[in-house]
Amino acid sequence: SSFLLVQVTVIGYTLGIPDVIMGITFLAAGTSVPDCMASLIVARQVSNTVGSNVFDILVGLGVPWGLQTMAIDYGSTVCILGKSLICTFYSI
Repeated sequence: SSFLLVQVTVIGYTLGIPDVIMGITFLAAGTSVPDCMASLIVARQVSNTVGSNVFDILVGLGVPWGLQTMAIDYGSTVCILGKSLICTFYSI
């Protein structure tokens, strides 16, 4: 890590940036990267558990209904028959 800090100092000297500014920037990046990695890992785990079910519902229902109403019988409606399904309509 000391080698990397020396390289940051050399880069700062070459660009005319003071050592203090380069050190603070390097320190901020060093403390932010682990938090960013942890956030990415959690986001991937959540997206895998929630995303697959949402995708299945949207594609599994959306594609056949879209084909029915746009390609097979344009402008038709899809009738859902089921005792446990309740249709609710919201007016905005």
